[in-house]
Amino acid sequence: MNPLSKFIGPAESLPKEIQLEVIQILQKLISLDFSATFVKLEEGPVVRTYYFEPAGNALLSKVMGKSEDIALSLKVESVVLTRELNLLSIQVPRADRQIIRFDNLLFKLFQSKSAKQMILPILMGQTPKGEDIYCDLTNQPHLLIAGSTNSGKSVFVSQCICSLALFNSPEDLKFTLVDTKQLDLTLFNGLPHIGDVVQDIHSLREKLSDLLDLVRSRTAQMSGVVRNVREWNSAGLGPKYQYHVLIIDEFADVVDSDREYIASLKPSVRPQPIDTLVRRLAQISRAAGVHIILATQRPSVKLLSGDIKTNFPSRISFKLPTMQDSRVVLDENGAEKLLGMGDYLYKIAGSDSVKRAHSAYVSVNDIATIISQSEMLREQYVQKEAK
Repeated sequence: MNPLSKFIGPAESLPKEIQLEVIQILQKLISLDFSATFVKLEEGPVVRTYYFEPAGNALLSKVMGKSEDIALSLKVESVVLTRELNLLSIQVPRADRQIIRFDNLLFKLFQSKSAKQMILPILMGQTPKGEDIYCDLTNQPHLLIAGSTNSGKSVFVSQCICSLALFNSPEDLKFTLVDTKQLDLTLFNGLPHIGDVVQDIHSLREKLSDLLDLVRSRTAQMSGVVRNVREWNSAGLGPKYQYHVLIIDEFADVVDSDREYIASLKPSVRPQPIDTLVRRLAQISRAAGVHIILATQRPSVKLLSGDIKTNFPSRISFKLPTMQDSRVVLDENGAEKLLGMGDYLYKIAGSDSVKRAHSAYVSVNDIATIISQSEMLREQYVQKEAK
């Protein structure tokens, strides 16, 4: 008889490879002087989540800091331990990791009742349990996205652009894309929603000033009448306001280049720094229908000051090199233990808790389809709604 049989519980009915993983986890927990019984399994596309009920005298402090030891015993890259009510959950990477397809999630986004109530819906991917996630950018109201090379950051930005474009016509939504390296965002040049593609810091400074003027003008018109663009457009008080989404890729490189340029000038002729203009725009633009998405490979305290982070309460972090990087973005550890390739942690506006998710894979063919057929796809969606 297996000495662990009384702790295995419902695992006996699961496939052999999963039973083996449960046994390996139990053995490691016992070696850490933590007794628990396996309760259930939740299987997602990227990880399996095992739930264990601790014995009456078991102390969570014995295991909560031992994720690397458990990962080593399972021979996997990393595991994530969390407490969920009275259970210990352990997320273990699947050896047969599944690809989350963008087109499948997009179809379900079209069918989602909650997404239909959103103004600027963003497809975020799936939870570790395989549940779809969406958010409305107007409620966030700005996004800060960090992640090292090949972590999935650029694919996630593409996912945001595609889902926003499919739910909104070019008359309702305009993008300004800032890509000084002229790599990822230039793929969207043919999208009819694109207003400007900015490729240097001087053009960006001008664009930020223009957006600040736009925000002030709209705010003055709405003052004392309505509270935001949504109410203005619904009330029909004047010309319909178009939503603007400003996306700045590689924000750290943009800021570094700008600081070098400003330092080369005499103090009397130095313009306002780009990061200052971004902060000012973020502070006042939400009600006026202007939203910002910042993406960076290199988060740092100098780049993401307290003022910037205050105005970007919604933050997404893909895999980062160190726990210090993770704390800069999320104010806590965790991003350094992610699996890469779309695995991320996020914190949304109105919540202090950090959650895990996995983004969909957006191929170059997906982008080409969105660019060439966005109007047709959106019309199909509207026709289905009418029926």
